Amino acid sequence: MIRYGLLSGLTFAMSIATSMAAAQSAHIHGEGHVNIAIDGNRVFVELESPGADIVGFEHEAHTSGEKEAINQAITQLGNPMLLMRFEADAECEVQSASAEIEGEHEEEKHAEHDQHEGEEAHGAFVAKYEFECADISALGLIEFTYFSQFSNAQSLDIVLIDENGQRSEEIDRANPVLKLKK
Repeated sequence: MIRYGLLSGLTFAMSIATSMAAAQSAHIHGEGHVNIAIDGNRVFVELESPGADIVGFEHEAHTSGEKEAINQAITQLGNPMLLMRFEADAECEVQSASAEIEGEHEEEKHAEHDQHEGEEAHGAFVAKYEFECADISALGLIEFTYFSQFSNAQSLDIVLIDENGQRSEEIDRANPVLKLKK
C-alpha cells in the first residue's frame, strides 16, 4: 500500500527539483534529466531529454522521415524496459508508462524571442514510468540501457528521492549504472 503522505511529498519534491533544474541549467544537447522516487515497493521515474539526443533535431517535424523518427522515439520511450534494467531479484514490473514530445511554453518563446531570434524552438521528450517491485530490498542499482537506444545521448543528471532523502548523481554513456545503495 502506498503511503499517501510520503508519496505526495515525493511528488512535490520531484516537482521542485525539476523546476529548479530547469531554471538553473541551460538546455544542453547530450544531457538528459531523470527524477526517481522510491516509495515502499514502487519506483517512479520521470525522464526528460532534448529532442536532439533522441531524434537528432528539435524543430517541429516537417518531413515524413522526421515524423516517423518522432513516432519511433515515442514508441521506444514508451517501453521503459528498453531504457532501464533493474536487478532481476527485485522483480520490478511496469505499472504505467507514457511518453510525449513537448516544446517550449509559449510565454518562454515570447520572453526569449529577442535573445534567440532566428533559432529554432527546443523540443524535449518527456517520459513517465511507474514500477512495482516484489522485493525492493533487492534493488541496488539501475542500469540505463537508454544510451544504447539513443546514440546522441551522452549523460543523465539524476535526482533520486528515497527513504534516505534526496541526492543527485550523474551517469553517462561510459558509466550507465546508478547505484541506489551507497
